[in-house]
Amino acid sequence: MKKVDIIVVGGGLSGAAIALGLVREGAGKVMMFDEQLPTQRLSRGNFGLTWFMPKGANNPVYARWSRMSTMMWPEFAAKLEEDSGYDVELEWNGGAMHAIGEDQFKAYADSVQTLTKICSDDGLDYPVRMVDRDEFASMIPDMKLGDEVSGAMYSADQGHVNPLPLLGALRCAFQNKGGTYFGGLSVSAVEPNNDGTATVRTSKGNYQCSKVVVAAGHGSTRLLAKLGEKLHIYPLRGQLMVTERVKRVLRFPILSVRQTMDGTFMLGLSTEDTGHDIRVTTEAMKSQATGAIKLFPELAKLNWVRGWGAIRVMTGDGSPIYDRLPEHKNIYVIAGHSAVTLTPVISKHVAAWILEKDEAPQISHFSNGRFNV
Repeated sequence: MKKVDIIVVGGGLSGAAIALGLVREGAGKVMMFDEQLPTQRLSRGNFGLTWFMPKGANNPVYARWSRMSTMMWPEFAAKLEEDSGYDVELEWNGGAMHAIGEDQFKAYADSVQTLTKICSDDGLDYPVRMVDRDEFASMIPDMKLGDEVSGAMYSADQGHVNPLPLLGALRCAFQNKGGTYFGGLSVSAVEPNNDGTATVRTSKGNYQCSKVVVAAGHGSTRLLAKLGEKLHIYPLRGQLMVTERVKRVLRFPILSVRQTMDGTFMLGLSTEDTGHDIRVTTEAMKSQATGAIKLFPELAKLNWVRGWGAIRVMTGDGSPIYDRLPEHKNIYVIAGHSAVTLTPVISKHVAAWILEKDEAPQISHFSNGRFNV
């Protein structure tokens, strides 16, 4: 049986981020196993936003956690490119969440006030402000706003990336730092041993290690169930659409609309409770297109060339799960949504917690057990 120090089960954004963080922290011999199921490759369906607004409106700890991670993004991206050679296409040019009508504008303004106080209580700034319709229009002079747009919530301290190069960069940097990556490998079981180690059984042999991090998205549910642990996540489908390439005119991303470096417009603001069905639907595409055209009427003139779906990993309160199993202290689990935004804190703070070097005060709030009520 092959022996290593730590095994990360799951090679998506969260798994790759924690694996990279572990080798950067000097964890020893670290392996990352990835089954590469197409229905669970969430980076293909991630909108790519690196922002904190308006995350955590009903969860102060998650609001602070998201703000911390966003603050780390520019430096994290620069270091990741240095370690991997990948350009993750980070554009740190702000972001907005448009309002339709005065009632929505006021609701957004109230949330900004609430979240500003939440973050200030923890010594963090919350650089978000409301901009009226005229100011919003002046910020994107090459795009005409729809008649019902009343303004927007805006922050200059956020941006967007390309999730696919990000995933490649994390895996590449992990390997360049001495980690070992196995793709196309299925993990059938994680078994604790009496000597405090664990055995990971795979389709290509068994491995023994001191610690295991289970970060396999919905695949984690099956592995933890065998250990008597219920993982409190559920699938939620999101659909995306993309246009033909055109001249770049949108200077920063909106929550539901962004323009990529190559000129395509992307839409991505659908949520559907459909289990693990990743098919696209005309209903969702029509709804997304209608909302986008209400924001920017000229989008109706473009050719929409592709649509696809992906299954998100969601928790009951929208916040992530970082935990170690109560009966098996050397087995950890990471699960949740917003993997792009949270990549820096996962790589830095969650990795340090797993290695018992340091524990950010927020981590204890994200236990899987919080849902056992």
